[in-house]
Formats: sequence, C-alpha cells, structure tokens
Amino acid sequence: MDRVGNRIFYNKSTGNIIFQTGEAEGNVVPHDDTIEITYLDIPFGTMDYVKSYVSKIDENGNPVVKNYDIPETAEQRRIRELEDALLLATENEVGGIL
Repeated sequence: MDRVGNRIFYNKSTGNIIFQTGEAEGNVVPHDDTIEITYLDIPFGTMDYVKSYVSKIDENGNPVVKNYDIPETAEQRRIRELEDALLLATENEVGGIL
C-alpha cells in the first residue's frame, strides 16, 4: 500500500498557505518533485462545480473540464422508465412523433 504525506503550497514571502494536498494511502500517485508552479484564473460563475470539475490544464494552458460520473438512483431509473413508457404509448396512439 502506497502512502503520500501532506504537501503544503504556500506564499514564501508571507507564509500564507495556498493549498494542502492532505495525506493519502492506497492506490495514490506520488508527489512530483520537479514542478513549475503557475496559475490560471477561471472567472467567477463560468463553471458549475456541482456538475463538473477541472481535471488538469492542457499543454496550451486551457482547462480540461470533466463531468462527475453520477450513477442513476433506483428512483431516477424508475422515473426514466415510466417516462419512456409514456412516450412509447403516446407515439403508438398518435402514430409516431408529430
């Protein structure tokens, strides 16, 4: 089992902490010791962080956005099945999509 300690990024002139990775164990990626830190500002309100996240920054400096994989609950699946059945019944009744 791999273990990675907490890495703290901080402002050298003020000592203020910018980010902490936290400790992790299991199937983890070790810290990269050869790093060049820069930043990218994403304007406020341009992303829905409930549905998606920035997974990395590509070689051109653009964010790579991915959606969270949210599994369908049993209730959501039942609602979808009922909606599909209703649509199918409506299509059969009127002879297809209008």
